[in-house]
Amino acid sequence: MTSPTGRTRAHENKRLHVVMRDGSLVEGSIHIGEDMSLVAFLGSRKGGWMNMVDARRAKIEEAPGHLIVQTDLVVLISAPDENLVIVGQAGSGAGEREVELHLLGGKSIRGTMFLAPMQRLSDYLHHGGKFAGIARATLHPDGKQIGDVAVNTG
Repeated sequence: MTSPTGRTRAHENKRLHVVMRDGSLVEGSIHIGEDMSLVAFLGSRKGGWMNMVDARRAKIEEAPGHLIVQTDLVVLISAPDENLVIVGQAGSGAGEREVELHLLGGKSIRGTMFLAPMQRLSDYLHHGGKFAGIARATLHPDGKQIGDVAVNTG
């Protein structure tokens, strides 16, 4: 009998808050590798679908269950327990850049992105996939701090 080679990656359930394009909020958990960032996880979803367990729509009195979310319809995602890496580790030579993203409906998000010096934000977004990580984000005009978030760039 042979034993498997390579490391078995540990997976954990992590709780998320998902803001959809129609303004609704979905709460639930995803099954994610312990060393994977949320932005990388979202970019790896085949066909753009994300499975959530213990999920429910926040304003509807329904029992939690299994829910499949089409990531194209997501505006932003946060981890309210702050136990999940959203942005991932900055690459070597990356610096912090203050950014402001304008959303539909007159709201904006201000926070920090990790980019190489002199890297154009448009190039980063073009090559980075469907989601970008924003660290220490604040929702405006409310001024509400929302922490690290993954924002849909599509």
